[in-house]
Amino acid sequence: MLEVKDLAFAYPGASRLLYCDFSFCVEAGERVELRAPSGFGKTTLCRILAGYEKPLAGEVLVDGAPLPKRGASPVQLILQHPELAVDPRMRMADTLAEGMAGSRERSLAGARSQLLSDGEVCRVVEGLGIREQWLSRFPHELSGGELQRFCVARALLAKPKYLIADEISTMLDAVTQAQIWGFILEELARENCGLVFVSHSSALSARIATRTVNLSD
Repeated sequence: MLEVKDLAFAYPGASRLLYCDFSFCVEAGERVELRAPSGFGKTTLCRILAGYEKPLAGEVLVDGAPLPKRGASPVQLILQHPELAVDPRMRMADTLAEGMAGSRERSLAGARSQLLSDGEVCRVVEGLGIREQWLSRFPHELSGGELQRFCVARALLAKPKYLIADEISTMLDAVTQAQIWGFILEELARENCGLVFVSHSSALSARIATRTVNLSD
């Protein structure tokens, strides 16, 4: 179970708390939509859930334990803007190897050398429509949709227990959006992985969510 207990959060210098004594939980296999007006703090909550931001009070637990300070996190975050989530100096093969290395406690160099010989990596790469020639490219040489496929693949290869998706398909065309979400849903079912997501598409939310948490209530 992914749990948020008595969360309090404010950005430095802010005059008010963004969250105060906020709690909720997500069971394994659940797909939970976070809903609230723009500016309410949905992205901030996603970042807190994945350990990118530290709360002023409260805690985030997975199966009763805090998020690890080292190694692959059981909670993986996929951002809306993939260009902000990758190292611009790394080739895309290394971006994939990051997820692979974290999930199996191997070195980045070792993961890179076995990248295309690993059956699971090949399945994820093919399922997301990643072309082999993209692996040698740098992030700026790919489109936003191509880059987002890599971010999804990296998160899935880390073998998370919970995936956090913050408006990950807002800027994608309908075909790319359908392909990426179709594969994500297959992987969630395969691994019994929980999902917390934010989307401005009511049709997409209706298709995906098993439960909605309205943060403004």
